[in-house]
Amino acid sequence: MKSESMIPASWFYVDDIEKCKFNWFLYEYAIKLFDRIDGSRKKALVEWRERRGDIYVAGFCAYFPKRMRQDIFGFIAGRISGNLMDEDFVRDYCHDNTRGENKAIIKVCGEAWIELLESCSICPVACLEDTTAYCEFFDRMERGGYLS
Repeated sequence: MKSESMIPASWFYVDDIEKCKFNWFLYEYAIKLFDRIDGSRKKALVEWRERRGDIYVAGFCAYFPKRMRQDIFGFIAGRISGNLMDEDFVRDYCHDNTRGENKAIIKVCGEAWIELLESCSICPVACLEDTTAYCEFFDRMERGGYLS
């Protein structure tokens, strides 16, 4: 996938202790977000993506899940329900976006979030249940892909 070549898993850890399930979850969200943005035909997103380029979009897609970190922990703990997508998070990274671009990005962020949670609901790894446990998928990525 293009997203996996644009967003390295290593952006989500510095050393081995950070190779945890929660950071894998953030990586997976970044991948889904990039795929959603890259595949969108919505005019605001197409123009935004073309103006920015793949490297910028990949950087944003890695930034956004990390920026949501505390809200995701609140979601896991049941303190936050409903929409976690915050337009301020987009504005913090994309200073010169139009309101329409921000709305389109937030919408796709929400779609990627729902898609990820649906995938997670059937995944036996249970990243959100034991967030600090070591995640071997990072090591597998270093060896050439997490499905190997």
